[in-house]
This record gives sequence, structure tokens and C-alpha cells, in this order.
Amino acid sequence: MSPIGFWDSAILVLLGVITAFWGVKFARLLASLVFGLAMGYVFYAYSTPALKATLLPLVLFLLGFVVGAMIGFSAFKLVVSLLSGYVVSEILMSTGYVVHNETAILVLTLAFAAIIYALMEKMLALGFSLLGAGLVYRGLLAAGVQPAFSLLVAVAVFILGFIVQTRG
Repeated sequence: MSPIGFWDSAILVLLGVITAFWGVKFARLLASLVFGLAMGYVFYAYSTPALKATLLPLVLFLLGFVVGAMIGFSAFKLVVSLLSGYVVSEILMSTGYVVHNETAILVLTLAFAAIIYALMEKMLALGFSLLGAGLVYRGLLAAGVQPAFSLLVAVAVFILGFIVQTRG
């Protein structure tokens, strides 16, 4: 028997199913909330000290939160593709395939970002579906389910999760 209990396994399977079916939407929501909270805090923190006694800093926080959440939601794909493009460029630079200079990094980052941006929805759906299927597999194994059946269920969760996430 596995060192984790039944409820731990059940939670792991549940988190796996949620991740496989709604991972991309959850990531986008989380990015919106984080960006909204950060922008709301900036609006609140940089309001003048004379305004601290009034209700205006709270209103500024709420305004910053709403604006930041909308920016975070709409810029999610762009930010993830730019960061991924930069990581791929740095990997190519560190392996020595490309001469290391700023122009090459910029050009490669933008080129890879454009490719990744075009494939972003499918790649995110694939990644989250695979992650969710892995969680389901580990949870079922920890619950004492046979490995072959666990793998079959995990593959089904992966396929269904990918289909659900790419449809809409």
C-alpha cells in the first residue's frame, strides 16, 4: 500500500481531472487575478498620502484590479509566448548553435514567440491535459489500482481533456 491515504489519492485524482479538463482556463484566470492584484496594489500604494484618510485609495485599488485583470486576461497568450520564445533562444545560445549577441537573441525570441503564439492554445491544452492525466495516474496508483487500469484511465482522461480544452 502507498504511504498516502485514500483521501489523498482521491484529491490527487480530482485535481488531475480538473487540470486535464479546465487547466488552460484556470491558468488564464490565475494570470488575470495575479495581474489584477498587482496593478490594484500599485494603484493603492502610489496614491498620495493625503488620500489615505479617504475612501479613494480603495476605489483606486478596485479600479486597478479591474484594469489589471482585463490586461492580464488579454495579454496572457502574448506574455507566455514571449517568455517561451526567450527561453528557447537562450537554450540555443547556450548550446553554441547560434552566436551569442543581443541582436540574435532579440530576433530569435521574436521568431520563436510568433511560432509559439500561433500554436499556444494547442500547446497549453496538450500540457495541461498531460499534467492532469499524470496526476490521475499517480493518484490511482497510490489508491492501489492496478497499473494497467490506471494507465488506461489516465490515457482516457488525457484524450478527453485535450478534446475539451481545444474545443472551447
